[in-house]
Amino acid sequence: MSVAWDDLRFVLTVAEQGTLSAAARALGVNHSTVLRRVSAFEERKGVQVFNRTGSGYELTPESRHLLMSLRAIEEQVNGLDRAMARQGIELDGPVRITTTDSFAHAGLIRHVAAFQQQNPGVVVELNVNNSYVNFTRMDADITVRPALRLTDDLAGEKICDLAMRVYATTAYLAENKSTGYGAHKWLGVGQPISSTMVGEWQKLNLPDENIVLKASTFVGLRDVAATGLGLALLPCCLGDPSPHLVRAEIFPEEMKTSVWVATHRDMSGSARVQSILTWFAEAVRKDADLYEGRG
Repeated sequence: MSVAWDDLRFVLTVAEQGTLSAAARALGVNHSTVLRRVSAFEERKGVQVFNRTGSGYELTPESRHLLMSLRAIEEQVNGLDRAMARQGIELDGPVRITTTDSFAHAGLIRHVAAFQQQNPGVVVELNVNNSYVNFTRMDADITVRPALRLTDDLAGEKICDLAMRVYATTAYLAENKSTGYGAHKWLGVGQPISSTMVGEWQKLNLPDENIVLKASTFVGLRDVAATGLGLALLPCCLGDPSPHLVRAEIFPEEMKTSVWVATHRDMSGSARVQSILTWFAEAVRKDADLYEGRG
């Protein structure tokens, strides 16, 4: 009996994620669908692919050799998808854009709306996500994100820099004038943004006992800082426009990274994707003053 790639995709995702619920989130389906598809695959093939444990699903020793084969098949299928996508030129159908919450709130949503209005045949799928998006699996057409440099699988254009400064309310700064890190309450970053340069700065400079709160997004961090709870290192595109925050000049640290508009390297030759990249590169470049802290 032949095996459909869609069945193998469920098996591979469970093997990589380790639990049915995590696999369901990755596949965009519900828990019961993953359980049904995996169980049906095992029944049809007459083999037990997974051991069910208290912590999740593990490949049986006899099935571990399947993982490398499944990944090779996945890469072939994804490569075919990208090759087919390169044929598209007309701007219609879905356009998948991924970005961080900081860029979404700092003006990118306005550009996405303008793009759709200019291309009424397009249905924009906007994924606001601070975690890594897998372009190999065609989870997005383009990304607008901060990074010091692009990973090997991406190709794109650096638009400008993204500056970051320390912010707080005027009331907090009036009551707390010390220039020592340990004399202040700090608002820190948690997963998934703790792996950013802000997270590294936090580990090097801030005493653990002074971090009174951690947030998983910079937008959330900005909103907490606006209550006056403490200091936060934020992108200038979020801190400067806030009516409740000012730059904490007692901490003149300024960090910066790069703003990129990019796509998967295999898609960079697509006329359709290149036209989308060019449109958003020009749009984002208009906001360079805001991103670089001059807004």
